[in-house]
Amino acid sequence: MKRAIPILALLLAGCAAHQIHPGAANTFDSNSYDAVLVTHNLIETTKTDLANNAFPASIAGNVKTALNDLIKAYDIADTSYVTYHQAALAGNATAAQQTTLTNALSALSTQTAALTAAKAAK
Repeated sequence: MKRAIPILALLLAGCAAHQIHPGAANTFDSNSYDAVLVTHNLIETTKTDLANNAFPASIAGNVKTALNDLIKAYDIADTSYVTYHQAALAGNATAAQQTTLTNALSALSTQTAALTAAKAAK
């Protein structure tokens, strides 16, 4: 878990240089959207790579398992993001919603790191 926080911090810090997305309620909302979007792209790319047998057979199973774990974390993060985003736009986002989203993004970061490690294994 300690590894996830720096990865998430780096991802969000990289987003800090960007302007807030149109339609975002605030910087946190915008950065959270970036994290969810980047993860979605990683999932789709990895699915394509798996379908095209881009990984050696010795690691393909581990990549698929890590991808499935990432998809589960993504689904939770995406739902948490939508809930927070809608509440923030309405001006009534709660600290609990922000904490839930932060925790979901942390789990997303952990699973992204696991997928990255699985892909790098030889």
